[in-house]
Amino acid sequence: MAILFIAAESAELKPFANRLTGLRKLNWPIDYAFEGISDGRRILLAANGAGPKLAAHATEVAIRAVTAADLSASRLEAIISTGFCGALDPALRALQVVVASEVLDIEKNEHYECARVGDAGDVQSGIVLSQNRIANSEDEKSRLFHQTGALVVEMEASGVAERAKRAGLPFSCIKVISDTAGESFAFDVNSMRTNEGRIARGKIVIHAFTRPNMVPGLFRLKRRTDEAARVLGEFLVSCRISSDVNTLSAE
Repeated sequence: MAILFIAAESAELKPFANRLTGLRKLNWPIDYAFEGISDGRRILLAANGAGPKLAAHATEVAIRAVTAADLSASRLEAIISTGFCGALDPALRALQVVVASEVLDIEKNEHYECARVGDAGDVQSGIVLSQNRIANSEDEKSRLFHQTGALVVEMEASGVAERAKRAGLPFSCIKVISDTAGESFAFDVNSMRTNEGRIARGKIVIHAFTRPNMVPGLFRLKRRTDEAARVLGEFLVSCRISSDVNTLSAE
């Protein structure tokens, strides 16, 4: 049996990948695909860029690849959307892990129930808001918080959840906070996305280096996201699927 973890970017998964044994690259037509073993269970890792469409495509590719293998050791037992998120609740702090009780697709007004994480330790649990844009400012985060009551906002979970639901597989969403409710980005990151939805890092670098006052902030953000990925990796490696496939647990 196997568990599939889907993120937007490989950087969100690499600290987790480094904790796996027998790590190897998979020949899947997406940005990042690896597999390894954690505590005797096969772990599949996939990333394909920001937004629900690219995340859904990565999920579809993984499901098809696993189904084609037709091996009992390869059958999926759960799909988990993971990676970074932005806090909407002002009480939340950076680097906190958030486990979704449900995912709300704000654009389609769809709700996706999530498998629970039992005995997960110091994590927050509640609604995770999913939308196809980065919540760029403190004002936008405040509006979304009061509009939905969601704890955090992210961009991929709805795409993963919809595909998991269609496949009849348990779904969960585990995120780590990379920016707090009171923080705003120095520029509109949404304007730096490609037509596919990917974040064009080259554009960000050019934009920043023509505005030297932005550079220290970008380095601070890089350090924060590196630490967030480390915290997330440590949490994910402790996650277990119980005998009840609708419940995730963490040791």
